[in-house]
Amino acid sequence: MTYLRRVTVLAVSFLPLLFAPAFADSDVLWKIVHDKCVVQTAPCLSVNTTEHYAMLKDLRGVAQVLLIPTDKITGMESAALLDPATHNFFADAWAEQGDVDARLPHALPRDGLSLAVNAQQARSQNQLHIHVDCLSADARAALKADADKIGADWAPLPDAIAGHKFTAVRVKGETLGDFNPFLALARTLKDPAKEMGDHNLVVVGANFADGPGFIVLTDVAVPGMGGEDVQDHSCAITH
Repeated sequence: MTYLRRVTVLAVSFLPLLFAPAFADSDVLWKIVHDKCVVQTAPCLSVNTTEHYAMLKDLRGVAQVLLIPTDKITGMESAALLDPATHNFFADAWAEQGDVDARLPHALPRDGLSLAVNAQQARSQNQLHIHVDCLSADARAALKADADKIGADWAPLPDAIAGHKFTAVRVKGETLGDFNPFLALARTLKDPAKEMGDHNLVVVGANFADGPGFIVLTDVAVPGMGGEDVQDHSCAITH
């Protein structure tokens, strides 16, 4: 059996799990990464043993991929995300943009790529995963209009995006570098250990008047509304 055939067979074997109702098995992603990917890579695209994460093509969307830690980290509420020693998974996700671009007609512009983590009550899986995909056209237009109004301190965005009233902060630079969005959010909370899980967290590339950077967004989730709402899994902005 060829390598491609093995990957296809493994991926297909997980289809019933991934297409099952969200409540059927909230540990599907953990089982895929822990039982399969860390052993033989497939069905993941890659496994970074140094940074402790794997990249998996999501079955939804033309280009959406997921960054999933290879250590057990349930989600936004995990104490591990408050530990400065934990890898900066958002920085890793941005560096893996090539996995998205490879599935599109052309590479995404900087302000077209988004990284999203859903709050505890807005997710279906109990293993941290960052959705790496195209920003929706509406979200892109709204953030472009507001970009130079966003400062280095957290403040409410002037406009709602995908029904969310986000608080935003500007980060300068080509990469996130040492800026860890999880830790940055935690510093704004009175009790991060109790409050982090209530928050969606999104990072979007930006082109500010004074150079490249990022817009980081967060809000307290309501049921069924996750950070992923700002994304368009059909990647219409590339057409």
